[in-house]
Amino acid sequence: MTKNAKKLLDFINSYIKKNSIPPSFDEMKNHMKLKSKSSIFQYLQSLEEEGLIKKNRLKSRSIEILNTIPYFQTISAGKSYEINNELNETINISDLIKYNKNTFACKVNGNSMESHGIYNGDIIILEKETSVKTNDIYAVQIDNNEITLKKIIISGNTIELVGDEKNFTPISYSKNRINILGKIVNLIRNY
Repeated sequence: MTKNAKKLLDFINSYIKKNSIPPSFDEMKNHMKLKSKSSIFQYLQSLEEEGLIKKNRLKSRSIEILNTIPYFQTISAGKSYEINNELNETINISDLIKYNKNTFACKVNGNSMESHGIYNGDIIILEKETSVKTNDIYAVQIDNNEITLKKIIISGNTIELVGDEKNFTPISYSKNRINILGKIVNLIRNY
């Protein structure tokens, strides 16, 4: 998604929240500081192709945001309290997941990262990294063969792969045997 398409999507989303209807083409054109509506049509087509909006070509003001869900700002994990259902908002699901062209996802298989809050069946979102930091969690490839998800500790010319202490004994490798595939940036868990 281009910066301008994202800017237009954010405008449409905030406009709908405020006015309960989508903006007109003129309002979108004015917000984007454009001289004609042709770019608006292109951005809307791009957003529709990405599955972010749906529009009815035969009806004006018919843009619908597809990736929003109702959002209640807080929920008590302690003593329960009453909420005002009228204060609910919507949240864009794509805002919950950090992603860009260097992002990819994997499904976790195994239990060696449970003490780090990562469980069998979780979907992890990783981002390709050029700089590596000690104590962060990465997908790594060992000897251009095996791939695993571990916290890494860098010490000199050695990288130690650390998992759950009760399920995985840390193993050290020389740096030249380890290829860093990506750093974990998000996790999705279904219940």
